[in-house]
This record gives sequence, structure tokens and C-alpha cells, in this order.
Amino acid sequence: MTDGHLFNNIFLGGRGGTNPGHLKISPGGILWKKQGGGKAVEVDRADILGVTWMKVPRTNQLSVLIKGGPWYKFTGFRDQDLSTLTNFFQSHGITPEEKQLSVSGRNWGEVDLNGNMLTFLVGSKQAFEVSLADVSQTQMQGKNDVILEFHVDDTTGANEKDSLMELSFHIPNNNTQYIGDENHPPAQVFRDLIVQKADVGAGGEEAVVTFEGIAILTPR
Repeated sequence: MTDGHLFNNIFLGGRGGTNPGHLKISPGGILWKKQGGGKAVEVDRADILGVTWMKVPRTNQLSVLIKGGPWYKFTGFRDQDLSTLTNFFQSHGITPEEKQLSVSGRNWGEVDLNGNMLTFLVGSKQAFEVSLADVSQTQMQGKNDVILEFHVDDTTGANEKDSLMELSFHIPNNNTQYIGDENHPPAQVFRDLIVQKADVGAGGEEAVVTFEGIAILTPR
């Protein structure tokens, strides 16, 4: 039985982009090191809860779920790597699950909250996924819209110009996934779950200080 597998030019995904590096998968766990030094990710075998494969544009993505933490996402695998690593994981008591990526372009579906991960599903396929650990604030906009704001990411890849800052979800009153009532609509139920799982402040509900009266100078 092989002692492990080493892959070059494997990208660690994140909200601010991707970083290339070297990935080693062994019986003891997973080790990824950024090219040129710096950031590293090390996962012990005992901390791995699950592994999934997903076909993404031009390559394949390996996602690793760890205890009490997020999914680590590694991209850059060839098609022939899937069977090799699947057999390797299975020989060490881990059965990889295969997921499919939604490419329909639909922007309506269901939200799955699993641990601190939010997954948006179109049918049974994944459209996108974000870590709730990155959420800095959540707010209601009207009675049916929930806004998620994200922390500023200072680890953005050198070639990345964009970073996710905000997501908006519209949840109508007839939604059957997050059941509410007249005073607590489904959107509020969804937001309460986000606040609980993301461990963030409600935002905009409690005043830090209140002024009874204030004089304002306006130009004439």
C-alpha cells in the first residue's frame, strides 16, 4: 500500500480567490503548502469527517470537512486522479461522496445550513457555498430580504481582483423551508439561524447610544 500522494499546482480555494501550492495526502492526513512559502494547511486524519469530489470548469475539486471547522477546498486535480485518490481514501476508512455543480443559471433554490457552511442548491446540485465564519454582519431589508455582509479578506490571491463582500437572499412569506408566522416571517427565521451559526451580532437592533436632542448646523 502506498504511503501517500503528492500533487503540485493544487489551489486552495477561499472567498478572496485561490492560492497555488503543493498538496500531500498520506495515511496521517493532509498537508498543503503555499508555493513560495507562507500559508499552510495541515489536517490530521482523525479530524477528517468527510470528503467530496466535484467536477468544476477545466478541473476537479476536492473538499475536506474537518471537525469543528469549515470545508477546505482544493482544485487542480486531473480526471485520472479521482479514482486513484478515491481508492486511497477508501483504504483508510473514508468514502468520498460525489457532488454535482449546478450550471443552469437559476438563482432560486434551497439553502442548506450544515455546521458553519451555507450551501445554495438548485435541485440536488450545488450552485455555490460560503463559510459562515466569514460573515461579519446580517441584516433584514424589508420583511423578505436577508443581507449577509462579509469580513474584508486580506489574504486574496495575487492574481485576484474581486472578493465577495455581500449576499442577498429573498425569502417570501410562503416559503416552506423556514416556517414563520405573521410576526416572525420566514426571512426572520432564516436570519436567526444565520446569526446563531455565524456567531455575529444582529446588527441594527440595539443602539450603542441615544441622543434625545441634537443641534444641526446647515448651510444657507
